[in-house]
Amino acid sequence: MKKLTVLQIILISFIGNTLGQDVDCNYKKPHQADQWIFGNKANVDFTQTLPNANPTTNNFNTPYGVSSISDENGNLLFFTNGIDVWNKGMFKMENGSGLNGNNFASQSSIIIPHFGNSMQYFIFTIDMFINPIYVDGVNYSIVDFSYNDYGAVTSKNNLLFTENSQKVCAVKHANGRDYWVIFHGFGPNKGNNFYSYLIDISGVVTNPVVSSVGSTHSGDINNQRGYMKASSNGNKIGLVLPVEGIVELLDFDKATGLISNPVSSNQGSFYYPSGIEFSPDNSKLYVTTSPLLSDSSYLYQFDITSSQPFTNPVVINSFYFSTIFTSLADSLMQAIQLSVDGKIYVSKSTRGNTMGKPNLGVIYNPDRPGVACNYNELNGVSNNGFYLNGGTGLSGLPDFVADFLNIPHFCYFNQCYNDTTDFEIRNTANIFPSWDFKDTGGTSFLADPMKPKHIFSEPGNYAVELTETYEGIDYLFTENVIINPLPGVDIGLGYDTIYILPNSSIRLDAGDGLDIYSWIPAGSYTRYFDVTEEGLYTVTVTDTNCCSNTDNVYVKFANLAYPTAFKPSSSIAENQNFTVRGNVGAIAEYQLHIFNRWGQLIFESDDPTLGWDGNHKGSPAPMGTYVYSSVFTSFESGIQSSIDIKNTGTVTLIR
Repeated sequence: MKKLTVLQIILISFIGNTLGQDVDCNYKKPHQADQWIFGNKANVDFTQTLPNANPTTNNFNTPYGVSSISDENGNLLFFTNGIDVWNKGMFKMENGSGLNGNNFASQSSIIIPHFGNSMQYFIFTIDMFINPIYVDGVNYSIVDFSYNDYGAVTSKNNLLFTENSQKVCAVKHANGRDYWVIFHGFGPNKGNNFYSYLIDISGVVTNPVVSSVGSTHSGDINNQRGYMKASSNGNKIGLVLPVEGIVELLDFDKATGLISNPVSSNQGSFYYPSGIEFSPDNSKLYVTTSPLLSDSSYLYQFDITSSQPFTNPVVINSFYFSTIFTSLADSLMQAIQLSVDGKIYVSKSTRGNTMGKPNLGVIYNPDRPGVACNYNELNGVSNNGFYLNGGTGLSGLPDFVADFLNIPHFCYFNQCYNDTTDFEIRNTANIFPSWDFKDTGGTSFLADPMKPKHIFSEPGNYAVELTETYEGIDYLFTENVIINPLPGVDIGLGYDTIYILPNSSIRLDAGDGLDIYSWIPAGSYTRYFDVTEEGLYTVTVTDTNCCSNTDNVYVKFANLAYPTAFKPSSSIAENQNFTVRGNVGAIAEYQLHIFNRWGQLIFESDDPTLGWDGNHKGSPAPMGTYVYSSVFTSFESGIQSSIDIKNTGTVTLIR
């Protein structure tokens, strides 16, 4: 790659940004789960490094189930309690009332983007099932943003099935495009069934994949309650049966929607389990208990890499809970929810959900085993968790598609050879980081170990290791970092300068298989540039990995001429034969004919580098004057056919 002037670099940058401003191969964190609205006026924004609590003006009646969704930049789009829908302006969406969910359901709703229409979203709502009062079942409605930025509910309460539990979760399909929404039935008819509904490019497929597996959900209506979650990688489903005291773990097939291989705790092992959530690395499962009678509310951790994950639970935290309604000290731990910042947040309320709490509990390091997960403990100091700044949490926290929280423990940006690659840790709580980039020849910049930089010595795959040390214990995390090679480009075919015949043109070729081409001077955005003038020509190419490379070449008109005499015995090599002199690379095709004074052809050549050495039929030709005739044929381009330049003259052979 040739060196460029500062002006050229600035111009290339401008053109590249103009053409490729929508092309970025860097990892992009999902932001659809950045905005949480729940409880009593509680509102948390996770778009910044540290979450920001800014309570809403109104109470939106979200004591239990609630869901929200943001755009790809983390800006709130809308939220719902399963009955009403509010838009980003915090007012009721057009036609946004009367959905058939239930805001007292543990999980009232979940919101799914429509891959086939970027302006639409599906709200799946869940009613309680208490026949004959609450029988609206599971429905879906459509929110459409085609008409205005605030959206409108355009299709409402499309029934999927009844006799349902109050549980829902959602994951992306194995194809990375479609979605699965998973529900559970309730009662003697459907209580043994999971229902997986596919949302594909055409919309909701109303014929579900049914998996009859696991514990039956029936009997006491409180067995409808509690939470069901999918792991962020989509491979596991976890749920609870509160009255039965069961926690259950199952496998989920993202390609087929089938659920299998249940692993359950013994009946009655846990008193009224309620909230459930997976750790970011999907190795731990957290469960809260919310007793109906005076008892302790527990936060448990389970190691789900074990073949018997429920045999040795670790108690992370507990509160004694009284049945006295007026006891403000009581604190039931209920919903728990993973966030984009890699922490898990725990909702807390008094008995009967009559009064919320000003703080959410925080599991600062949920990937770590046991109490090292640091519930409400930051840098060795205990705290009250996350302060809601005037809002209060109640039982529920927002539900999201699990994949919106499938974020690496650390990620990297700028993945091309010669780039300075930036690293960013998802969760920086309670860590002292150190790095091994597995690249001894590279250059590291570790002034800020929370956000280090590294220039890799070669393209390739690097198993970069992050070691987090806390209280004398090392926690190792590895991510595969791919550094892509730069695309090859050589518009001069190995030369810094190429020549063309006067009044002709040439086509410069930057190569195929690339996404973006930027030429200077401007004039082409394809692989080709047709040149008719002398000057410096530069191209920047960008491939499918968003890696760019630059090459330049100077185009000049060739100065070609024939000598008037030559002497085969000369001590100067270039005077020993007769041929065209100058930049013969400008000639695409060549013809040379030499005649004696009687008009006989004594030499011909189609190679401009192969001249006449003064011999004819193996013998020296006599000294004298000879006539030559030649034709130079130029290269073709996209704007001009080849041209022929004819030359005639005489040359003297000297002996």
